[in-house]
Amino acid sequence: MRPADAPDQIAELRERWAIWRAEKTARLAEEGSQGVHSAAVFEALSRAAPAAALIAVDVGNNTYSFGRYFETKGQPVMMSGYLGSIGFGLPAAIGAWAATQDFEAFRGRKVIASSGDGGFGQYAMELTTAVKYGMDITHVLLHNHELGKISKEQRAGEWPVWETSLVNPSFAAFARLCGAHGTKVSAGADVEAALREALAIDGPALVVVMTDADLV
Repeated sequence: MRPADAPDQIAELRERWAIWRAEKTARLAEEGSQGVHSAAVFEALSRAAPAAALIAVDVGNNTYSFGRYFETKGQPVMMSGYLGSIGFGLPAAIGAWAATQDFEAFRGRKVIASSGDGGFGQYAMELTTAVKYGMDITHVLLHNHELGKISKEQRAGEWPVWETSLVNPSFAAFARLCGAHGTKVSAGADVEAALREALAIDGPALVVVMTDADLV
């Protein structure tokens, strides 16, 4: 309850929300030839994610984008605090799923993770662990063939962009070979349907979205 002498900031907050949502809408129109805007990924996830889901986020530009564009319905969000911990997303989701088995309050709740391709590649084989135990985890992978945050930091320091490009397999095919659901999306308009399909699966699923490293 607001103290009687505290200023009423509700009107200002409404104005800021309106400005922010208008900015998000404008950014959704920026999708280009290099891939989907991360705004489209997390706008779709905001609509598709169950209100009771547990969410784990990795590090990198994908997590900055999550913070900018995802609108929570009150879901708990787990993150590492960026302490050199690239690859946190999938292992954290596995730990969260294990907690759903041990604690009645979490039982049956969907676990969602997000990462970039650099982060997912650190622990990609743990997808077989998720398959082995039938973990109900949906992983959203923003794939741009690059360690985008490191590239951005190098440009900010006016240094050459050096050793940040990645050579990856087809992660969607990899997921299917592991026994999980795997799908690839290359257009922003298709992201929400792919997410909803994956979230409906009772088990591990990977949604790979081809994104533009510059559209954060």
